[in-house]
Amino acid sequence: MHGHRPRARQRPAGWQRAQHAAARPPPVLRALPRPGERPWATAGPRARGSWVIGGKAALPHSRPFIASIQMDGQHFCGGFLVWPKWVMTAAHCPIPRRNPSVRVVLGAHRLERPEESQQVFGVEESIAHPLYDPRTVDNDIRMLRVSPAPPRRGARGGPRIRLPSPHVDLKPGTVCEVLGWGDTSNYGERPEQLMETDTAIVKRSLCRTLWRGRVSANMLCGASRNATLRGVCAGDSGGPLIFKRKVYGIVSFSGERCGDRRYPDIYTKISNYIDWVHLIVLKHRHPEGQQEHKPGPGAAKGPGAGRLWGPAGGPRHRSGPAAPRRAGKGRAPRAPLQLQGL
Repeated sequence: MHGHRPRARQRPAGWQRAQHAAARPPPVLRALPRPGERPWATAGPRARGSWVIGGKAALPHSRPFIASIQMDGQHFCGGFLVWPKWVMTAAHCPIPRRNPSVRVVLGAHRLERPEESQQVFGVEESIAHPLYDPRTVDNDIRMLRVSPAPPRRGARGGPRIRLPSPHVDLKPGTVCEVLGWGDTSNYGERPEQLMETDTAIVKRSLCRTLWRGRVSANMLCGASRNATLRGVCAGDSGGPLIFKRKVYGIVSFSGERCGDRRYPDIYTKISNYIDWVHLIVLKHRHPEGQQEHKPGPGAAKGPGAGRLWGPAGGPRHRSGPAAPRRAGKGRAPRAPLQLQGL
């Protein structure tokens, strides 16, 4: 990850962000190719989804829930384990089911070398959200039901990461973490190990203005806290946006230039899809003779109700509407988010 700081131009008095946003050319959405296209055969690096930029190497094997989704042995999307045999990723990642060319690797740090901690799975089911729109990239969420590959000596699956409560939001200024194996610069440089960086949540109304209205209520926005190029770009679509050991977002799309604060990175807001995730898991709960979870006394009844994560897992979700809430006490930036390099 590089820490290049572009020189900011002197801004005129009375400079307004919205006026400059209106004067810029329309932003370019960068996402992976649609299903049926090979992600590495598109027209150059600008068509390759999202990568982590401006960060550092993660502590080896400190994020065992991170998944590398590969086709013909090449990493092209990220994901994360949210339930035994269930990996969450982005709907725009073209992941067919029961295809021997596609595999999900958990427990990895360096993808180019064998590691005892790695475990390889096939994709038994690949379920994109039924309302996913490839034009607007709204509802960009996909669930993968993985099936074990032939066991390897020393291989082990990592613990899953917890999901947020339904409809929880993150306050502007909250500093989150993003992870991935994608490119580390705007020139297609790939890392040798898992990388991490931080990003600050941007107010949705400002983000919508910067993106010319392309940001829906199902999205979160994040940007660098300073002029350093930092964020996501292409190769880590489907990766996690993490705050306090819970995953709040899925890497969805970004602007023309990696880490450019003028166009915040866009993440799918996971808390809007908790009911859908529960229904998917419950629907596919018994194909291999798995025991049904029986709720204890006082547990809610109905689809999606009850604790799905088990004793060590995430939130207890009960049926019925939930009021929007904000998570955490994320500090607001010392200065308002400004458009760098205009």
